[in-house]
Amino acid sequence: MKKILFSSLLVIFSFTSINAQFTKIGGGLALSSGFQFHEMPWTYNKSGIVALNLRGIYEISVPLHIAPSFTIFYPHIDKTYEKTTVSTMMFDINGHYVFNSLDRFEFYGLAGLDILLARKKVKYPSSTDTESDNALGLNLGVGSYMKLTEQFDIFAEAKYIFSKYDQFMFNGGILINIDWLKKHENKDL
Repeated sequence: MKKILFSSLLVIFSFTSINAQFTKIGGGLALSSGFQFHEMPWTYNKSGIVALNLRGIYEISVPLHIAPSFTIFYPHIDKTYEKTTVSTMMFDINGHYVFNSLDRFEFYGLAGLDILLARKKVKYPSSTDTESDNALGLNLGVGSYMKLTEQFDIFAEAKYIFSKYDQFMFNGGILINIDWLKKHENKDL
């Protein structure tokens, strides 16, 4: 898993050195169908479904974007028997192909890699057990940006993650246009 994480970070950092332009950063909320930790069907074994998502957009060329993102889920806590907590976070590197680039709207298809890190902690009266698991997956989906102002865009994205822990995810939020900030940062001085 360390090799996968290191390779992913290396790919992200290499995009900054090529002729790409970092154009947007932001974040929002994500909703997921969730998954069963280690595929065990017990209710206390389910992952969280609400998450916070942070992302950046690199514009490679007019129709191609690279979008690295980090998602951390609100843990699912169950106290039916012992206190069981399932925590999850994801690292994604998606490629966006923009089908159209209108004045206010952009629609895109996405495909990319997903690295999921999950941990289950069971707290007994006299001890605590912890298990962890990782999964590498493939993202496929669609999304859209809508320009609110020159400074801000909102985004909505739906994707399915094919992995050991298959799940559907919907992301929505706001992006800050870095180009606008660069153009206007020295005008106020």
